[in-house]
Amino acid sequence: MDRGGDASLLRRLNTAAALRVMRAREEVTVPELAGLIGVSRPTAQDLTAQLLREGRLVELEASSGAVGRPARRFRFRAEAGHVVGVDIGAHKVLVHAVDLLGRTVAAQRVVVTPAMTARRRLKAVRGAIEACLAKPEAAGVRPLATGIGTSGMVDLAGRVVRSTALPGWTGLDLGHELADSAPGPVLVGNDIQLATLAECAGGVAVGVRDAIYLYVGNRPGIGLWLHGRLHRGNGGAAGELLPPDGWSAAYRRLLDWAAGHQGDELPTRNSAARAVVQAAAAGDGGARYALRAFAESLAECLAPHVAALDPELVVLGGGISRAGALLSEPFAAELAGRCPNAPSVRNSALGEESTAIGAARLALEHIDHAVQKSPTAQD
Repeated sequence: MDRGGDASLLRRLNTAAALRVMRAREEVTVPELAGLIGVSRPTAQDLTAQLLREGRLVELEASSGAVGRPARRFRFRAEAGHVVGVDIGAHKVLVHAVDLLGRTVAAQRVVVTPAMTARRRLKAVRGAIEACLAKPEAAGVRPLATGIGTSGMVDLAGRVVRSTALPGWTGLDLGHELADSAPGPVLVGNDIQLATLAECAGGVAVGVRDAIYLYVGNRPGIGLWLHGRLHRGNGGAAGELLPPDGWSAAYRRLLDWAAGHQGDELPTRNSAARAVVQAAAAGDGGARYALRAFAESLAECLAPHVAALDPELVVLGGGISRAGALLSEPFAAELAGRCPNAPSVRNSALGEESTAIGAARLALEHIDHAVQKSPTAQD
C-alpha cells in the first residue's frame, strides 16, 4: 500500500476539518483545535503553521494580564478570498460578492424584463458583476469562483435544459457564456435549489436534516434538503413541478382579489401578490381572506410531497413570504390537517436575496472541495 499517498490524503482531510472548525468559531487555540478535530497537539500545531503560511489564518494578540505563557489564538481569515453569487431571473439580476464566511461585502441589483433577449440578459449579467466588483466596499475583493442561479431546469453539468420564463435561455451553457466576465470557475444551478441551499446552510433551516423549501413568487417551486444536503436528483431536476390545476387555483385567489381592486389594469401574479400582501398587512379583511385561501390551497398542493418525504421543516420563500404569519399560520394549520406527521413551518429569513446567497454558497462549496482534493503545502 502506498503509505505516502495515505499520508497525503490524511493531511488534506485534516486541513479541511481544521478550516471547518475555524470558520465556525471566532477564535481557537491549538489544544482546542486538536480536540475538536481529533488529532494530536503536534499535528494541530503543524496545521496552524501551514494555514498561517498560506494566509488562511490570522494569529491574534495575546490577552493582556494573563498569568504564565498564554495559549496562541487564531481566527479564520475570511477576507483572504471571496466568491461571487449571481441570481439571474425574469425581473432582476442580483450579484453578491461574499467573503469566505459567506458574508456579503458588496451587492448590485439590475432590473431586467421577462421579454429581454438572451443576449441582452447576458450583457446585463456581465454589467452587474462588473458594477458590483467596482464598488468602493469591494476594494480588495479577490473572487476565487462564481456561482450562478438561474430560472429553468439546470442539469448537473450546469447547462439550462429547459426554461419557459426566459426567452432563448434553453440550451445555454452559462459557465461558458460568462467565462469572460465571471471570476474563477463558474458553477451553475437552478435558482430555487440554490435558495434552498442558502436557507439550510445559513438561514432559518440551519441544523435541519430534512426540509422542503417552497418558493412562492410569480410561480411555485420546490427545493429539497435531504439528509443534510441539497438534493438535486439524478439529472438535476429534483423539485420540478408538473403544472397541476391546484397551483393555478391557488394563485387564482390572489388574481381574483386584485382584479377587483386595481381598476382596469389586468393583474399579473407578481402584481396581485404584492397588492394582496400590502392590503392584508394594512388590515383589509378581503385581502386577508384571499391570502388565507391562497395559503390553504398551497398547503393542499404541497401535502402529497410532505407526506412522501416526511420533512422536519417547510420553509416558505419568495416575495409573498413577506406576508409573514398571515401566510404561514393558515398554511401550517391546513398542512397539519392533511399530513399524518406535520412539519414545522417557517418563513424565509433571506427573502429575495436567497438565490444569490445560495449561488455564493455553491461557489464556496466548490472551493472547500478543491481544498480536500488538492495537495497541501506539506505534501
